[in-house]
Amino acid sequence: MFERHENINTLNHAMKSISTHGGRLALVYGEAGIGKSTLIESFIDQLPSEHTRVVSFCDAFETPRALAPVRDIARYFLGPESGEHNEDRYFDMLIHHLLGLGQPVVLVIEDLHWADQRTLDWLQFIGRRLAQVPVLLIATYRDDELDVSHPLYSVIGIIQQQRIDRLNLKPLSLNTIEKMCCDLSMDANTLFETTSGNPFFVTEMLNTEEVEGLVPNSVSDVINARLNRLPVGARTLLEYAACFPREVPLKLLEKMKLSDIEDAFNLVFSRKFLVPTPNGARFQHELVRVATYGRMTPHQKQHAHTVLLREILLQGANTKSIDMIVHHADGAQDAETVLEYAPRAATLAAQFGAHKEAADHLRRALRYCESASIEDAAVINETWAYEAGIALTIDDAVIAARHRAIELWQSIGNIEKVGENLSWLSRLHWYRGEAENAQRYVLDAMKNLEESSTKASPARARALALRAQYEMLQDKMEPAIHWARQALDQAVLTNEHEMQAHSLNTLGSALLFRDKPEGETYLRESLHLALKHGFHEQAARVYTNLSECLIEIGALSRAAQLIDEGIAFDSEHDLDAWTYYLVGRKAQLRFEQGNYDEAILIADSVLSRDNQTLLMKIPAMIVRARSKLRRGDKDWKPAMSSACSAAERIGEPQYSVVLDIAKIEAEVLHSHKQETNAAIENICSLSKDQLSPRKAGEFLFWVRQSNIELDDWQPEALPDAFHCYLEGNLKEASNLFLRDGMVYFAAWSLNSIKSPEASESAIALFTNIGANAALIACGGHIAIKRKGPYKVASAHPYKLTQQEQKILKMIVEGLSNLAISEDLCRSRRTVENHVSSILSKLNCKSRLDVALRTQSEPWILP
Repeated sequence: MFERHENINTLNHAMKSISTHGGRLALVYGEAGIGKSTLIESFIDQLPSEHTRVVSFCDAFETPRALAPVRDIARYFLGPESGEHNEDRYFDMLIHHLLGLGQPVVLVIEDLHWADQRTLDWLQFIGRRLAQVPVLLIATYRDDELDVSHPLYSVIGIIQQQRIDRLNLKPLSLNTIEKMCCDLSMDANTLFETTSGNPFFVTEMLNTEEVEGLVPNSVSDVINARLNRLPVGARTLLEYAACFPREVPLKLLEKMKLSDIEDAFNLVFSRKFLVPTPNGARFQHELVRVATYGRMTPHQKQHAHTVLLREILLQGANTKSIDMIVHHADGAQDAETVLEYAPRAATLAAQFGAHKEAADHLRRALRYCESASIEDAAVINETWAYEAGIALTIDDAVIAARHRAIELWQSIGNIEKVGENLSWLSRLHWYRGEAENAQRYVLDAMKNLEESSTKASPARARALALRAQYEMLQDKMEPAIHWARQALDQAVLTNEHEMQAHSLNTLGSALLFRDKPEGETYLRESLHLALKHGFHEQAARVYTNLSECLIEIGALSRAAQLIDEGIAFDSEHDLDAWTYYLVGRKAQLRFEQGNYDEAILIADSVLSRDNQTLLMKIPAMIVRARSKLRRGDKDWKPAMSSACSAAERIGEPQYSVVLDIAKIEAEVLHSHKQETNAAIENICSLSKDQLSPRKAGEFLFWVRQSNIELDDWQPEALPDAFHCYLEGNLKEASNLFLRDGMVYFAAWSLNSIKSPEASESAIALFTNIGANAALIACGGHIAIKRKGPYKVASAHPYKLTQQEQKILKMIVEGLSNLAISEDLCRSRRTVENHVSSILSKLNCKSRLDVALRTQSEPWILP
């Protein structure tokens, strides 16, 4: 513990602050051997006994065990794992248990540099809730082994930085090493130069007797020197132990036919090569394990793994040993065992949501596919493509694996599986923005599935559902409805609940986009089914599609309620991609309501987020561009150009049509005529059933405002307000637009009347919503608004008072009601009333929900 007192004080201070200011994350990092574990052990040992402490570890497997440290923590608080997997146990259940604890607890996760992706997801999950959870979470990692793109840094970046204590452990100074060498004959300067002050290296050197007066040139030499002085039995025992990446099961090693086994155990423990753990033992330091394993020849490694694998299999495989079986089978180069257990390990990892680790297990199986049957090889290829596509990226390797699976299934005549993989290829190309390939493969999938059988099947239901969704995204609603009904029938017959939810979603969206009210019934049914069966992404898709539909048909108040409900759901389940797409739709809602300032504020908050795909950012990009256009901002052109480039890459009319309409509006507002004719041609080239009534109405509205004549282009149905406007009933149109909350179009309708009274009313409406470009175009003047403190408070999107905004910020910072009352010099009852009011206005059930809400909607904060 030399030179570590300041670090101990930092941890003690963090621990003391938890009761009043919420949980904290302490990151302890540095190179291997720098003393991270020693620091934590020292801190834990001096804690009062009433504080619970749980230490867990990440595995050094080639493919880490899914949620390994979290499962250890959950086992401590919630008891043994049940036989049936329940992911909620490690997320919601564990968090709620921690919330209910009276005393702050210490949770330690060692070696995050080896963490699986799902453990990092959990770190992000608890990190976002840390202000409300009475936990000091201490995590160690080797920063010198991580590059800047490592996902751990992305997770750390998401957590509130004021909740993080960073303990970057430094090497020991020469002065300290001199003190350590004072009673020994070793030269301190030589030791310092040899070890660079690394505490582990220093300790190893001090524990090693000099050989012929020479100090070894590397720590590896030091470790080997210590190993070489051990008897053969003890050295062999350590070599077997080194085949385990973390904890060594002693009962298994005791069964090894080693000479003098009891003496060997006594020696390796007394020399502190191994240290006891609750379930076995581990090397005192990972560097010793790596050095021990590294000195073994390839033949010795293969033999050791083979012996250990045989013993593990004799004990019987279970969910706890399956990762170990794959690890040793790969080390033993046992193709048959890898092919049997790697897919099982992948399935288990996927059940925990650890899709990256599932892909890694399957990638290992891919190396042995030459020894597999054609059917097994096809399954491994298609399953790896699925898991890698979710967890890694949809690259050429994923596409190639799907093609390889298709070739294998074709070779044995399984046309249904060929069709299933073609439907997945369509989906992959859609995600990559390759619309032409997506359409080609979905048509090929349909052809294969129709040829394979007339019977219902899950694969057929999936292909039909994807076809329906593809048609909907191309704004071809009639075929989308047709295929969605067929997909729903197939899903019902095969009892495929997820495909039922998917098909109901597409069916309802396609109907509602064409202003057919029964569509909402199907969407609500899809949401019920998704929530009932825990299909979180399907539920998120309903919240997104139904919100968009309600905005499209002008049901703005219902859309507002649903969007808030959807954002809360997505935030609770950490569905970031869906969250920020939906937040983009919230910006669209504000845009439609004529609140352009808030629309841009919300859109900017989405676009500032890292790691968002283009598809998830496009609603915010479009709203930002259109809001700037209407406000008359100087940078509206680059904003519009960026949105148009994104829409062109995605290739879906739902985005390009909106921007083409905005280009026509730009001519009216800014006399910007360069792109008007092309925009009109683009829209007129579409079939009329590809435009919703609302989009058709807006298109014709701006064409009329531009004084452009169209030859015989009239859709079958238009919303009442647009119909009245085009018929010349301008006053009635204005009233209908106001009824539907469309103030902007109401003002333009009044302006078209060409009377002084109507123009004055139009200018008043434009002024009220801040449509500065329209004001200038209509000959009005921009009014400078001066907001006093009360108006600033009343302008809050959720109508929070200034005092409530201040308390909201304190809640998010983790302050208890008592701490808030002391800080504001208000009674605790007064603070509780304010907190209750905040919960009500934000439609939140708890302080935790409030904290999550502000992470998704940061503009809520003052």
